[in-house]
Amino acid sequence: MRTKENAIQSMWASRDGTYEIVVKRDTSYGPTAHAAAQGQLAWYRKEAESSMADLRATNHTTRQGGKDAVWLELDYHWRGQTTPRKRVEVFVAGDAGRVYQLLVDTAATGNHLTRQRELFDAARAQLVTDIG
Repeated sequence: MRTKENAIQSMWASRDGTYEIVVKRDTSYGPTAHAAAQGQLAWYRKEAESSMADLRATNHTTRQGGKDAVWLELDYHWRGQTTPRKRVEVFVAGDAGRVYQLLVDTAATGNHLTRQRELFDAARAQLVTDIG
């Protein structure tokens, strides 16, 4: 179900809150996938703002919709909590200096990671940039 929408992002969460999917279209960190990924990662590392503690990130180059893209894998936990979390994201540049960011976040326990990967792959397959 959709839980949030504004001018730059839409967010959906599973009914039980286990999975969160977010799509953003933004210019905050620059017009390239690399710049946007690095800017977003720098913000995540500001624990006081992002609430992400003990963040470990892995950065991959990839392709999305025929364009160069950056794929981030983030392992962390929310500040004040101990449950490990996993976030996977892809960044791809669009038109007019906007970068699209798709992410899927979940608790890194049980079979959540397998389902997260399925959701991420399905969302990536459907991600279309710069329509109309």
